[in-house]
Amino acid sequence: MIHGASQRIYGIVASIVLVFLLAIAAAAASLIWQQRDSAIDDGALQASRFVTGAVATLNRSLVNIDVLLSSLDETQSLHMLQPDAIDGAAASQVMRTIVQRNLMLRRLALVDAQSRVLASSDKLAPEQINLPADFTARALHANVAALTISPPQQETPGAERVILLARPIKLGDGSRILALAEVLMIHFNTILVQGADIEGLEVTLERDDGTVLSSDPVQDRVLGQVLPQALHKGTGGIAQRLPARLSQQTALVVAQPILYDDVLVVASIPIAATLTKWQRERTFIVIVAALFALMVVAAGALANWYWMRLAQARQDIKKSKADIEQLAFFDYLTNLPNRLLLMNRLEHAVVSSGRSKQHGALFFMDLDNFKTINDTLGHDVGDMLLKQVSTRLQQSVRQADTVARFGGDEFIVLLENLAANETEAAELARRVGEKILAGLSLPFESGGQKFKTSASIGATLFGGNITLDSAELLKQADIAMYQSKALGRNKLCFFDPQMQATITAHSQLEADLQIALDRQQFVLYFQPQVNSAGNVLGAEVLIRWNHPQRGMVPPFEFIPIAEESDLINQIGLWVLRTACAQLKQWQQSPRTAHLQLAVNVSARQFRQEDFVDIVRSAITESGVAPAGLKLELTESLVLEDVRDTVAKMNAARQLGVRFSMDDFGTGQSSLSYLTQLPLDQLKIDQSFVRNIGITPSDGMIVQTIIGMARNLSLEVIAEGVETRAQEVFLARNGCTLYQGYLFGKPCPIIEFEQLLRNTGIAH
Repeated sequence: MIHGASQRIYGIVASIVLVFLLAIAAAAASLIWQQRDSAIDDGALQASRFVTGAVATLNRSLVNIDVLLSSLDETQSLHMLQPDAIDGAAASQVMRTIVQRNLMLRRLALVDAQSRVLASSDKLAPEQINLPADFTARALHANVAALTISPPQQETPGAERVILLARPIKLGDGSRILALAEVLMIHFNTILVQGADIEGLEVTLERDDGTVLSSDPVQDRVLGQVLPQALHKGTGGIAQRLPARLSQQTALVVAQPILYDDVLVVASIPIAATLTKWQRERTFIVIVAALFALMVVAAGALANWYWMRLAQARQDIKKSKADIEQLAFFDYLTNLPNRLLLMNRLEHAVVSSGRSKQHGALFFMDLDNFKTINDTLGHDVGDMLLKQVSTRLQQSVRQADTVARFGGDEFIVLLENLAANETEAAELARRVGEKILAGLSLPFESGGQKFKTSASIGATLFGGNITLDSAELLKQADIAMYQSKALGRNKLCFFDPQMQATITAHSQLEADLQIALDRQQFVLYFQPQVNSAGNVLGAEVLIRWNHPQRGMVPPFEFIPIAEESDLINQIGLWVLRTACAQLKQWQQSPRTAHLQLAVNVSARQFRQEDFVDIVRSAITESGVAPAGLKLELTESLVLEDVRDTVAKMNAARQLGVRFSMDDFGTGQSSLSYLTQLPLDQLKIDQSFVRNIGITPSDGMIVQTIIGMARNLSLEVIAEGVETRAQEVFLARNGCTLYQGYLFGKPCPIIEFEQLLRNTGIAH
């Protein structure tokens, strides 16, 4: 805020700036007006000079024609002849010679009082000439022998317009004839304009009664017409503001008579044309004035800013300290305490609870589907969700409690001084947690769109006899949060020491898996696949882990852990290479050359960009014939990205590999998807086979799958066949390939090859 001296300084600076601005505006306006008057004066002077020059040039040309017409009397001795003694042929020849030497003339002629042609320079029509009705009489009976000028004439429509110049010649008997010159009007225009380059210039040659004889620019509509406001004897060489003679725009008009026949040369320059240059100058002056004004305003603003900054220095320092604290200890998006401030408060809470023996609770909360919302609806919606979540969290706890944003979609809630009794404190914490879950279960809204989310909360207690530092408390709450997600999300789960043991075991198992890869502790088991005759046509390879301490570990105990990391890709590659090597060994014996091996492919393994290259490399390294290799993909994997799946399957099939859809019937496959997939086989899931004869609906599903496979020309194999009744049902409905304990359990390669020796092999 501006107070005291600062306010006075602001007023002084503003007043000085205003005075300068008014001075600049006044100076600019005065200069603009002066230059406008100067531009108009220049236009008037230009018009006067032009008219003076045009009159002088036209007078010279007309005098020359007048002298030429007068000379016809001398050359033909007309003043001594009777009318009937004029030699028309000789006179015509003389006039032709004159016309040929004078480019301005179109025709010369001698005309009597009845407008009959006595002689003419025109060979084509020597006796034809169109004269205005009163032109001959007016020219012959002029008081003073001088040139008479006609209005523009046009012999035929479309012909060029001409102006007639006539001078009377007295014959020997006292009668008169006319010496007539015909000049193209365009020559008059050329003489009038004189090549002048004046913007908007209009020039007319007119009688003092306003009759237009010639104009530039040429306007046929006014030629021979009488213009309003006749100028009579002209303007005395002085420009007057009148309507322009042609365009009727307000103009500077100058009119000056020539030597002959009361004719005026009139020049009109529109005021707008004289001001064209002035308008550019005016714009320049306005810009310069505006720049000066901006400089003055900027200087005033700079001075005012300087004094204001001095007056506000103390407030700015105080605000900067607050901003630094905000940035250092609070989240920029939600304005909640950040990780740094939370850790500080948690450490103080742990120390305080140790002294007071009061228990507190720490919640570690993670939004369950935030990534999906952020990816599908956009980061703006994600940010809005985080803000609304922070608001609801604050509304669910006491004012003394701490709600912090730990990072991303993770929040921490610190509850202090719940109760001295641990059980009572846990119950109070549970109520707060349930209140939070209830608040977050309500719909969120953004831009008119509603959506839901939930949270998984891990909780741990501190204080009393619990002696843990803040880092350990956070770790326990984090572990409990993951347990909450494992239990189905949208739950509150308190930390249990068994959780720590489970996570430790999980981490140890993951480390042991890497050792197992390095030390070749994995082995392949083979479960036979047979036809309806009981002959073995191949096997499905199943991995086992021969752990040095635990013994043979089944895949369901370690595969989920491997799938959480890149270990599944390494394990899958080992299985593929080992299976190819075994298949190659069988293919070298005629008895087992036709056996097939089915290898399971995990989703993470299949989604590798170079999956097809990996398969190609395994085939090439082992030298196996790829027709014996069958890759099994789960139904859920196939539907995850159909386009990518189809592309990779087609590329792998070009190598000669076959594909089977594993666990068919458990997903959401549609017939349209199946027709797109380059499959060779469907495997009926064992959950349906197991209930054949028990649950009618499962039997119907099995029949449907078999019929679907038949219609799509796909092989169908049943998995998990354990009884003869199941086999009979399958065979009766058209399924002739089986896998299950009825025909053999998964076993090591030695036992499997013993089985091959004891049973038939399908070819």
